[in-house]
Amino acid sequence: MVQIGKNVKYDDYGRVTIPSQLAELMNLIKGHDEVCWIVGDGEVVLKKVTKAYHGFDFEQEEIRDNLLTYENQYFENIDPDEQYDPAELERMAREEYLRDKAEREAFAKTKKN
Repeated sequence: MVQIGKNVKYDDYGRVTIPSQLAELMNLIKGHDEVCWIVGDGEVVLKKVTKAYHGFDFEQEEIRDNLLTYENQYFENIDPDEQYDPAELERMAREEYLRDKAEREAFAKTKKN
């Protein structure tokens, strides 16, 4: 998995925006195409609603190819010689997560008041 575009905030109207780069990879046309949200195995998936032609979904295949090409370009830029101690990396990540979690909880309390 790789991130596409910048992080976006959940707005006051309960919406999130799709990064333009992702919209382009999914061949989305403003005001025409629809997307749906699918939940499975603890993850949320955004999928373009496409049309199947006698059981064949050519547009979904094209979108998949676009996304795989993007993903492969990302991994080509990673230095394979970088070495990380998995236990140390997990320890640092967990500390950062717990700090961020405390900040989020504090922020949520101020929004309720």
